[in-house]
Amino acid sequence: MEMFLFVLLLLVAIFISNLLNRFIPFVSVPLIQIGLGILIALLPIGAELKLNPELFLVMFIAPLLFNDGKRTDKKALWRLRTPILLLALGLVFATVLIIGYFVNWMIPSIPLAAAFALAASLAPTDAVAVGSLSGRIHLPKRIMNLLEGEALINDASGLVSFQFAIAAMVTGTFSLLNASWSFLVIAIGGVLVGLILSFLKFQFLKWVRGLGMEDVTFHMLIQILTPFLIYLAAEELHVSGILAVVAAGVVHAVEGKKMDPQQVKLNVVSKSTWSVIVFVLNGLVFLILGTQLPSIAEVVWHDSGISNTQVTMYILLITAALILLRFIWVFGFWQFDHFRKNNKTKQKPAFRTAVLTSLSGVRGAVTLATALSIPFFLDNGALFPQRDLIIFIASGVILCSLLIATFILPILARSNEADVGNIRLERAVKIKILRNVIRGLHEQITPENKAATEQVMQQYRGRIHDLQQGNSGHKMSADEKAKRLEIIGWERENMQKLRDADQISASTVYRYESFLGMMESALKQRFLARIKTFFIFARRALKLLLHPKKFKNAQLKVENATEKQKAAFAEIRFLREENEKLIIRRLKSQINEENADLIGPLITEHKMFLDRIGEERMRPSGRPKSNQKVREIELMGIQMERDNIQSMFESGSISRDLARDLRQNLNMLETYTMEEEMA
Repeated sequence: MEMFLFVLLLLVAIFISNLLNRFIPFVSVPLIQIGLGILIALLPIGAELKLNPELFLVMFIAPLLFNDGKRTDKKALWRLRTPILLLALGLVFATVLIIGYFVNWMIPSIPLAAAFALAASLAPTDAVAVGSLSGRIHLPKRIMNLLEGEALINDASGLVSFQFAIAAMVTGTFSLLNASWSFLVIAIGGVLVGLILSFLKFQFLKWVRGLGMEDVTFHMLIQILTPFLIYLAAEELHVSGILAVVAAGVVHAVEGKKMDPQQVKLNVVSKSTWSVIVFVLNGLVFLILGTQLPSIAEVVWHDSGISNTQVTMYILLITAALILLRFIWVFGFWQFDHFRKNNKTKQKPAFRTAVLTSLSGVRGAVTLATALSIPFFLDNGALFPQRDLIIFIASGVILCSLLIATFILPILARSNEADVGNIRLERAVKIKILRNVIRGLHEQITPENKAATEQVMQQYRGRIHDLQQGNSGHKMSADEKAKRLEIIGWERENMQKLRDADQISASTVYRYESFLGMMESALKQRFLARIKTFFIFARRALKLLLHPKKFKNAQLKVENATEKQKAAFAEIRFLREENEKLIIRRLKSQINEENADLIGPLITEHKMFLDRIGEERMRPSGRPKSNQKVREIELMGIQMERDNIQSMFESGSISRDLARDLRQNLNMLETYTMEEEMA
């Protein structure tokens, strides 16, 4: 019962950590979760979690790396294969040697083989921790792809190096040739196991489908079990379970792109299910890390034989050494690659980019799980020297790397973020989100919701138009006036073509030419046109007040128009519709980066005109019979906006501050929509 309450408390802590992050967004969620884990460990609840490193790897790291393999950008992974391998293999082995000797020199009580073991546990960056960076820091896309690719592969090289260092410490023997051969067997074997088992799984699923079992729940259950089974099978064969699940994740991502209807449905369910699983597992990883720290710290703080100040200095110096070594490795490789290619036109590698890459090497759960797997005794029965100190130093480096990523890295990466104070950039982000929603709503159109969806899409186009008008101001520029006059010329030209083809009558041409003449006059003499429009509006308003019955009778005449009059109205609508389609096509053909601010708002404006014509054509039978369907589509659009904001935030396209402001505006809009629905 105590363990059940303990697990329940961890799940509640995951919720609290994300809630706290809303109020203190400058502190990363993993750091908050570690803090909550420490508090849970200090509570007198009577339950204590003894972490089994092997169980920890299979329960948490395997499914998380499988998911990372599924969603990693495969093209970027292949494009950056050389720097990724140099970081995941070269830098890991360099870290083991250099940091190992450094630790042994600084702390002589830690033997060289044990120092190598500590360095090996610190060498891999953590895929879970690296993934947490993308949600709050807008690093350049190339750096994030590099970090993600490195974190997927370097676990294997770090774990193999750790195993050989521990074996050398426990047995007192070491062979570089055997270690190198074993590493190749373990790494290549792990990838092959992941590929082969994934292939066998897909063959099994094809056989099951052949039996008529298309149950998505059944297929989803097999997918959830996949990383655990593949990891256990690989470890049983004494190859890398980590690389096996990563390879399996990549294969599943490729398989998931098939356009089979059942596969598409499974992909939708899979995405939702894995988002929940990853959310919970990510939180548990850092909470469990926090629960282990107090017991580790207590032993070292009182019984290590080294002063607390010295232990703190060791942690800081080792962290600094790891960052410095990583910087030298990254910057040195980029400089060498630049000069090797002898490309004078290519920009030299930036110092700042190398610094960002160096500080982004976050250590996490893999480091702790590796350090905790250090045995208590050597083969001769003696205690493993300074085991508690090694584990405490590893934990301290994890905390330092997370603190650096939380407080220092955002300052250096700030110029890359979408600044909430940049009005032009914020407006561009809003327009992009609204356009994505329009595309999403268009894909959801059915015969039953067509009228309501088009009405909501028209609202979104209106919002886009308002934003674009705000981008250029309300005062019409000379270029805009010239373009609008050119559009009137297009309309006259198209009207004449339709008349020559006998698609419209002479009376329609006469009426529409009068309308175009008024528009042209309004553009050329805007002040006089405004005065004239004001008097027309005032005269109509006065008639409505003085003779409301005459106004009502005029409306009835329009509604009870003769067939001839209805045909004339339909012909006018046809001409307007054809003109609007022509204008939109021509404007789209002319738009480019230089004139986007001018042409973009005009395209949106004429799309709105086209929507209104369609709405007029549908009256009265085609209009939604009630506002209920419109409200449903509006709420669907709001959810699409929310999903777009989250997606842009997770990809690093917008900053946390801008995402928060957009969500707040969206929440207000949603509240207003719900109030209208209940009214």
